[in-house]
Amino acid sequence: MKWIYDLRAARLRRTSPWRAALADLPAGLEIYWRTSAPREYEGILGGCQKAAPQAAFFFARAAEGLLRFFDAVRHSGRPCALPSEAADSVWHAWLRWSPTSLDRFCVRHFGAPVPHVERAALVGNALLHTFAACRALDGIRPGSMRLPALFGLDATLRMPRGHGYWSRGGEIVYAHLNERGRGMWRAQPHPELALTVLYAAGLIDRGVLAAHLRRREAMAADGSSCGGIDSMAFAGGDACSDGGGDSGCDGGGSSCGSGCGGGCGGGGD
Repeated sequence: MKWIYDLRAARLRRTSPWRAALADLPAGLEIYWRTSAPREYEGILGGCQKAAPQAAFFFARAAEGLLRFFDAVRHSGRPCALPSEAADSVWHAWLRWSPTSLDRFCVRHFGAPVPHVERAALVGNALLHTFAACRALDGIRPGSMRLPALFGLDATLRMPRGHGYWSRGGEIVYAHLNERGRGMWRAQPHPELALTVLYAAGLIDRGVLAAHLRRREAMAADGSSCGGIDSMAFAGGDACSDGGGDSGCDGGGSSCGSGCGGGCGGGGD
């Protein structure tokens, strides 16, 4: 099984839009990450550390996610929040292993160092800034509600206690993933990425917002609430839930749905 993951990792490194930067990652970083990440992120790689068969592919995807974030910071020019604990695991390992090489790498590939900002210090719109930059870099048009790749990374990798984002029912929904990296059934609309917010920021067009409002009106007229998985995405932020864990957001700012951040420090827009 390990050879399959190794092949997938090699293919990703060859085909990624960030393949030049992936090829330039320091040789010792992955080895250090394999040893240190399981101590910081409980359950990552199944707790098997270096012996985990999926380690090479997980690292390649997580490292590419970190590069996507660095590119989003460069594109945005504003404080950004990182919506992936998997990518953050590589960032934390690199900061411990060799912060000097990290700064040199960022200057070489992204034009400037990307300062690491703790979650509590992020500005209120940091997650929206990341979302906007990632949509632009992924070529997502205002008429689409396709989720940027970085926002789907933790759910794809089943990152334990990561950040789960999905585009569902015409909205962006979020859940804090459980210890097995799952949580889609508990996902609720994310307040910082509500359609009204995205529309005001120019990220979606009037047609997307109007279609969503028509769905809400139809649901209200039909009296539907928690009728199935697809009906979770909806009016007022209420959702069917399994009743356990941290299912979503409470509207309390950029601490919801992200880990650390980077980019310009302080200030808002």
